[in-house]
This record gives sequence, structure tokens and C-alpha cells, in this order.
Amino acid sequence: MKLKLFDRILLAILLIAAIVVSLILLGMATRLISESAAVGFVALFYHAWQNSLILAGVGIVVLLIAVRLLFAGRSTSLQQPTAALIRQSETGGSYITLSAIDSMAQKHCRTNKRICECYTSVRQVEGGVSIGVRIHVLPDTDVVELCDSLQNTIKQYIESYTGVTVKEVGVLVESMTAQGGNAIAPRVE
Repeated sequence: MKLKLFDRILLAILLIAAIVVSLILLGMATRLISESAAVGFVALFYHAWQNSLILAGVGIVVLLIAVRLLFAGRSTSLQQPTAALIRQSETGGSYITLSAIDSMAQKHCRTNKRICECYTSVRQVEGGVSIGVRIHVLPDTDVVELCDSLQNTIKQYIESYTGVTVKEVGVLVESMTAQGGNAIAPRVE
């Protein structure tokens, strides 16, 4: 459980209050604080309504701090997994990070001469991973054929080298550019 700075400050205040109350109780038990002193201190809260108001305020603040710390450190959002299971055996599991799969997919895309730029994203889905690919391709490229080929080869490449099941490969062609991502300038006559 990781506490935020504010929660750590509240925890320190609550612990200081608990230490003070413990010392007072220990002093009363060992008779270091006399009965008349304890009764006189408690009687202060019954003599004036302002003292009772202060005591009630302190009680509410301590209660709010305790309730806040009771729920501190609990995450409301689920953390995204950062690794995919390669293989589970009797002695344990083998995992690969999603960033490693991402770099493999980018490397595979960059080997294709028709692709100028490539951006990939990998996320874990039930039973495997899903890969998203955004590409910039050279002009006069058969986009349908390239996308089909890229989807099949990425799936085979990742599955053969990692053992992770690729559930989906989505390809988005962002532009058809000339040389390294520079858009073709319109012809001026």
C-alpha cells in the first residue's frame, strides 16, 4: 500500500494523538496523574459549552482522519498489465513485457520497404495481446494487399518468437508519403 504525502501527514497526526492518549492512560494507570487532576481536566469540558465544542471538533477531526486512512492506498482504477504470459509450467511462469512485443512489431514493420514510418501499440486482452499499427506508406502502394500481409506476418512473427497469442492486429494507414514521412507537395503550375 503506497500512501500519498497528504495521507502520510494525516497518519503522523493520528499517531501523535494516539501516543499522547497512550501516555495519559499510562500515567493514570501508574498513578503519575492523580485522580483529582484527571477529574479536574474532564470537568473542564462540562463547565463551559465552548470547551465541549472544542472537544467535539477534535473528535470529528480524528474520526475523519481515521476513516480517510482506512481507505487510503486503495486504487480505484485497475493497473494495466505490463507483461504477457508466454508459458506456464509446474515451476512457474515465463513472461514478456508488452514493450518488448511492441519493439518486435515495430522492427518487423520497418523491414518492409513500402513502409516509411511505423507506430505501434500493444495491449493485453483476454487470452493474448492486441496490436495496433499506424503506418505511413510510399505512394502507389496497394494498401489492401499491404495491410493483409502486414496483419498476417506480424501475427506469425510475434507468435513464433514469443509464444504469446496475438488475438488481433489492427492496421491504420495514416498517409501515403514520399521519402521518410514528408508529404508529397502539391504540383504548382
